[in-house]
Amino acid sequence: MAPAVSMLAAGNHVVIKPPELVPNVSAAVRRLCRYLSGYVWVEEGGKVVERLISERADHLVFTGGGEIAKIVAARCGQVLTPVTLELGGKSPAFVDEGLDEEMLRSIVQEIFETKVYKTGQFCCAHDYVLIHDSIFSEFCHVFKAMVEDLGSRRNVQMLGQKQYETMRRLIKDCQAELIPPMGGEFDFHDEAMSVPMTGIISPSRERAVFQQEIFGPLLPIVRVRDVKEAIRIINQVAAKPLIAYCYTKDRSRQLEFINHVPAGNIAVNGGPMRLISNYAASIGGTGPSGTGASFWGRDGLKEFSNRKHVRS
Repeated sequence: MAPAVSMLAAGNHVVIKPPELVPNVSAAVRRLCRYLSGYVWVEEGGKVVERLISERADHLVFTGGGEIAKIVAARCGQVLTPVTLELGGKSPAFVDEGLDEEMLRSIVQEIFETKVYKTGQFCCAHDYVLIHDSIFSEFCHVFKAMVEDLGSRRNVQMLGQKQYETMRRLIKDCQAELIPPMGGEFDFHDEAMSVPMTGIISPSRERAVFQQEIFGPLLPIVRVRDVKEAIRIINQVAAKPLIAYCYTKDRSRQLEFINHVPAGNIAVNGGPMRLISNYAASIGGTGPSGTGASFWGRDGLKEFSNRKHVRS
């Protein structure tokens, strides 16, 4: 809905096409938009996007995965329709040494909550974490305790069957590196399409969890020597993520991270909510994590306006 606000602020009419996987959300969006009748329309169905492109919409925003984005961008290119792509990417987090106990626990809690209460199924979620060697054991200890405290609430529901099967495959691929160990300590629930919140200790970079965006309640936890190694891994695994998170008190390391990680956005000592709550700024990707700035703020207004040079 955030891009729709910027579109309306720029004086546009808006057509919203929700994903087919979440019919209840689609119904809720339709009910909400009835108060904006004449300005906002909600369209449902698989062929809506093709029709909107062929009818030459003034601007199109796509939120989703990279493979579908390539198809959408190619079709828009055929009719020269401007397109903004809000994609994802493997958004990493680096947690440095020198943190006091309270700050470390707060960081673990923040990362943990994006994977449990938001199920990891949103574009700003921490995809994997790179932990300084000196605090690696403590981070894992705190994280494991939080997982165990969940009890029966540890299992979270996936959006659809495809994502559920992906999570099962990723967990089984990393079975030896899970925390807690598999050992019958949790179950998959096929009917509910729910999987357990799971930490994965230092998985090999050849594992499937490093070959794709996870988009679920799995968290690879990797040990690193320093910020330089963290930066090197980030740029090897998936360069240009949507967001990169840096948790450190050291200003020089903050700047090194900012200057050498080519992410669309960088959050220092804060998670997704702190980043996206800055309504004065937009959030946009770079390269494979998206193009354009389709969220709020002045950039969002510019994104959905046409510059016009007038001289008299």
